[in-house]
Amino acid sequence: MVGYALIPEGLESYPGLVALHAFNQTPEAIYEIARRFAESGILVFAPRYADASDGVIVSVNALRNLKSFKGVDPSRVGIFGVSLGGTVALLASTQEPVSFVIDVGGWVDLADLYKHLSKFPEGTPQKYIAELVKSTIGTPEESAEIYALSSPITYVEKVTGKVLIIHGGKDIMVPVTQSQRLLEELRKHNIEAKLEVIEDADYLFSGKEEELVKVSLEFLRSHKIIQ
Repeated sequence: MVGYALIPEGLESYPGLVALHAFNQTPEAIYEIARRFAESGILVFAPRYADASDGVIVSVNALRNLKSFKGVDPSRVGIFGVSLGGTVALLASTQEPVSFVIDVGGWVDLADLYKHLSKFPEGTPQKYIAELVKSTIGTPEESAEIYALSSPITYVEKVTGKVLIIHGGKDIMVPVTQSQRLLEELRKHNIEAKLEVIEDADYLFSGKEEELVKVSLEFLRSHKIIQ
């Protein structure tokens, strides 16, 4: 696996976190976020992945390796992801048990996302993503089963760990309704979950990294993952 690890200093035991970047990014894009987590006593591993399918494989392998890493408490290992990384984090948690998931604006229903993005005009990033999805798997009408199989909402009852959902109020890529629906479905299956909407943040939380980490750390402290 390609990526980097940040190991806290001066601790004999610490939680572990797999941190996932957004689509078309590299792990370096979330370095400042990862650094802040590490400064709070968490071992962070940020692997590189290309898309949702290989991202789940990479994440599951990363979680398994992290649990066996010297000093990591396997009962306090979780996964964090921004945008597509949030989607991958949710999917990976259904394959490898974790104690927590932090989903930052990940989509959970691909068909609904496609319909949202396809309404944007040509030349916009949203339209580009819609066309990319269409060229890969077709439209939701043509490939309903593939869209369902690609969506975390399909497997919501299998999500492990306590879930923190964070969404930017200025996210024009993934509608906040996706996170609201995820929260509702998780609670229906008695999975502990919380949604925090940060009103002035965009979908990548550009310039809002400190607030993003603050909300995440408060969640982890409330569940005794960190002190």
